[in-house]
Amino acid sequence: MEDIIWERIKSLDSNCLNFIQYYKLDVSLNYSEIESLYKNYLSKYYFESESNNIFNDNEADKISLKLCLFEPELAIIIEQVFESNLKDLDDDLILFYLRKEKSALLLFKTYYPLSLSDEFKLPYFCYYIQNVNTLETLESRFEEDENLCIMSCSS
Repeated sequence: MEDIIWERIKSLDSNCLNFIQYYKLDVSLNYSEIESLYKNYLSKYYFESESNNIFNDNEADKISLKLCLFEPELAIIIEQVFESNLKDLDDDLILFYLRKEKSALLLFKTYYPLSLSDEFKLPYFCYYIQNVNTLETLESRFEEDENLCIMSCSS
């Protein structure tokens, strides 16, 4: 199934680009925290019933609270990008790149490989890419004080 997913990702081009934002973070944030936020967002959408609690004291909620308190604009951007990814019917890719890292985080939604499998699974996949050319291109676009790139594409 991974080969099919990588082929879908490679089929995206610049015409598929919806959004790109370079951002200056004032708090620490890493890929595992972003992945945790994404998985928590999906989980709340698909699996949690209505609750009076907005804070469940899990790790993702703590990360979310940190962003809301210290990076409110970024918290809103991330929520909007996650929501778009979730609700659009097209293949959808979100890329997060932290400056000077040796990889970038890809959050990819595609239904196509699920049609070729008997496995029951949501259409969401997390990958880390280490393609040097991609990372160098992203790195070259940063302004001096920026340290996070968020990109969204759909086809």
